[in-house]
Amino acid sequence: MKRLFITAIASIFSLLAFSQPRLEHRDNSTARIVANDKPMLMIGGELGNSSASTPEDVKRTFAHLHKLGLNTVLAPVSWELIEPVEGQFDMSSLDVILTEARRNELKVVLLWFGAWKNSMSCYAPEWFKRDTKRFPRAHALEGKPVEEASSLSKNVLEADKRAFCRIMQHLRDNDRTEQTVIMVQVENEIGMIDVPRDYSADATKLYQSAVPQQLTNYLRKNQSTLHPYLKNKLKITPPGEGKGEVSWPQLFGDDIYTEEIFQTWTYAVYVEQIAQAGRAIYNLPMYVNVALNSRDRKPGQYPSGGPLAHLIDLWHCGAPSIDVLGVDIYDKGIKSWLSKYHLQNNPLFVPEIRLEDKDAMYALYAFGHHGAMGFCPFSIEDYPLYPKTKNQKPETDLDLSQDDQLNAFSSQGQSQSPLRASYQLLRQAEPLILERQGTKDIDAVLLDNEQREAEIVTPDGIRLTIKHSYSLGWEPGAKDAEWPEAACIILRLGKEDYLAIGSGVVITYTDAKADKNTWKKGDTRIGLAKCESVSISEGNMHINRHLSGDQTHQGRHVRIPVGQFDIQHFRLYRYK
Repeated sequence: MKRLFITAIASIFSLLAFSQPRLEHRDNSTARIVANDKPMLMIGGELGNSSASTPEDVKRTFAHLHKLGLNTVLAPVSWELIEPVEGQFDMSSLDVILTEARRNELKVVLLWFGAWKNSMSCYAPEWFKRDTKRFPRAHALEGKPVEEASSLSKNVLEADKRAFCRIMQHLRDNDRTEQTVIMVQVENEIGMIDVPRDYSADATKLYQSAVPQQLTNYLRKNQSTLHPYLKNKLKITPPGEGKGEVSWPQLFGDDIYTEEIFQTWTYAVYVEQIAQAGRAIYNLPMYVNVALNSRDRKPGQYPSGGPLAHLIDLWHCGAPSIDVLGVDIYDKGIKSWLSKYHLQNNPLFVPEIRLEDKDAMYALYAFGHHGAMGFCPFSIEDYPLYPKTKNQKPETDLDLSQDDQLNAFSSQGQSQSPLRASYQLLRQAEPLILERQGTKDIDAVLLDNEQREAEIVTPDGIRLTIKHSYSLGWEPGAKDAEWPEAACIILRLGKEDYLAIGSGVVITYTDAKADKNTWKKGDTRIGLAKCESVSISEGNMHINRHLSGDQTHQGRHVRIPVGQFDIQHFRLYRYK
């Protein structure tokens, strides 16, 4: 008996020794993932929807992602593979992801393709799809059923939840120590397509019925901090509390945007029940991702009811078990989209973005300016290790022999493609970035053809003017009409002591109190005391090259040319 007691106590202490991956908030708008008790940036990429559907695919792609320099991969697990026969669960597809991720030193964000993927129920099992009586569909106008599961069906919810909970149980039992999976996405780009809401008889009856007290209480309690869009939609303020029951049209007005609000609530409540049940088994951070309401489209033309920024209050109220609304960006206007989803009550996470070379700059800007938790281009397995040339095929190394890879390396004169080079800098500087996110000791700029100059004023009272390096006029391409994106993180190490991390920038420095263009007698001037190209390992800097001459134009500026990626350490000083 004594032996059994000691064994039980040892088991409990063994479990307590490993805290689960968690979300750690720096402030209301900045957070980071902590795994194995170590904070991390998710310097990652998302696989294509079906790129983890076979063991062969997973083995090939994960090896490639390791070479690209990722520390995190977003990988889907689909309901049709997890439960091919109702009530019979197969975790082999998940086990391959865990095994190959560990082999390639990758953390995993698991994407649950359950009842919905991009609005549709396309990754649900065949037995679910065929039994529309038990698992009803949502309806478009005139009673037309669509290939989208009903968010109001208890049978849909319970079947989806059962499979999701089995996955969470499997992770708890097989990944608690390694902590390979650090976060989970619940469903994928949820939302009604073609119409703003479900027009089934049950949905229409609810739409005309009373708004749940849970929501009216939330709106009343948080009326001063509601998103401006939702605040402006309210026809009765504050709602509830002695005003009697009101329907959705009465509270918000009877239009397609109120129908979207109603649909959003049904999805949020559904997702909450999935997430809450899963977290009760294994309490991992969870998020939802959103397809954007871009290009002046109306609800239904984009997935209506998804976790859009202007509907964030509905998700916070209806799905409190969800930590973050992640933004999937496939449209122009990167700065605007990042700002819309980096809110006081929503840390920035970019689980998907269109795969292109300029992501190298976007990642620097997202981590440095917005304190992003993670940045993950979509279909990352298709991104090359090496810069593309006119005759180079294929674009990744997946089908290249080792000799071909070496030839590609030597013939191109560069060792890395842009995103790979950017990720290498971020991986090196990761501990320093994490220490400073959410403080005034870090910021970043993103420059392009439209905005070729930006400023950062540091806590030392120094104005850093950061221009596109083409502005100097002597780099190849400077005379071109279109200038490529350039970006730079400015990281303050101490008084008048900085790192510049990026590509395509030239940095000058003036006293923030003085006119940067006109010197007046008595003004303090700022000089360059030291500049060096460095690499960072385990928080320690190694000097690769001293840059005191032509590289800094004899102290006039700090410069990282277009096409080069570097970390430069520079110290400034004051003189009169």
